Amino acid sequence: MGNGSVKPRYLKRPDSHVGSCPFGCSRCSKVLKDPGLSISTITGAADILRSKIWELEKELKRQEEELHERNYHILELQEQLAKQTRTISDLTEELKCKCIQLNKLQDVVVTQGTNPFLFSTLIETPRASQVAGNNRRRGAKEGVSAEPTTRTYDLTEQPRFSFEKARVRKASSEKKLITDALSRNQFLKRLDPQQIRDMVECMYGRTYQQGSYIIKQGEPGNHIFVLAEGRLEVYQHNKFLSSIPVWTAFGELAILYNCTRTASVKAVTSVKTWALDREVFQNIMRRTAQARHDQYRNFLRSVSLLKDLPEDKLTKIIDCLEVEYYDKGDCVIREGEEGSTFFVISKGK
Repeated sequence: MGNGSVKPRYLKRPDSHVGSCPFGCSRCSKVLKDPGLSISTITGAADILRSKIWELEKELKRQEEELHERNYHILELQEQLAKQTRTISDLTEELKCKCIQLNKLQDVVVTQGTNPFLFSTLIETPRASQVAGNNRRRGAKEGVSAEPTTRTYDLTEQPRFSFEKARVRKASSEKKLITDALSRNQFLKRLDPQQIRDMVECMYGRTYQQGSYIIKQGEPGNHIFVLAEGRLEVYQHNKFLSSIPVWTAFGELAILYNCTRTASVKAVTSVKTWALDREVFQNIMRRTAQARHDQYRNFLRSVSLLKDLPEDKLTKIIDCLEVEYYDKGDCVIREGEEGSTFFVISKGK
């Protein structure tokens, strides 16, 4: 047995007992594989392991704090989104109510088309039968504004309003831009083209400095505006809602419904606007409505079937009169359908 075939015990340890650093550290692996190293070397390797574990724990804690902050920020954004959604929902509901009111008060809804066109009149309508009295009927459709007026107007006399004095000179290019802005507005686009033209003629320029308020929430509204130059922002309860593009009409609800301003409009830069006063707007509506009323009266008096009707009944028919346009080839009445209207041809064949 002296041939050297017997090896020391520490050389017979299987490879499975040879350790390695789980973090890939070469020094730790060397210590674990070589038991002949000193205690100080092993202690140093342990310190390295503890240091790495501390660094990893520190990094993990930092990431957890960062994740917590992000979750908190997400919750804040979700809460803000919920508030804005509720605000939009409230504004949408209010807008729907205003649209319904405006549609009910609109005395003539004109559908664009080409001649020929017919006057269609409902034979039986609640609004005609529920309101009695000639004078009351004459005042029922005189304007599109829903607000009550504090002054009494004698409809037998011309209103004390001079359109020529209210007109303001402006370039034709500006007139077109203002007309387009008013026609795009969802509340004003149903007005007659003549009413839009009269509004454009009477609008005058108003400028505002940076930082000033064109409209303040809660205050009564006496003007409608069209933005010509500059930047405007809309705020509600001091929260930003939107910006107003150039050549956009705004502020129309206050003069249509006699309500306070529902939001504030602030000038981000120096701005130029075209404005129209409430009183001028009302007079324009009254002026064109009265002219149209007289036009319809004269037209119905020329129809043999209606010319001998009493004045009060003719007035009720005028209140129910609507203009409908039909293109060539359109079917006005279809055989077999239930009839609820009668038609008076104004133009065409």
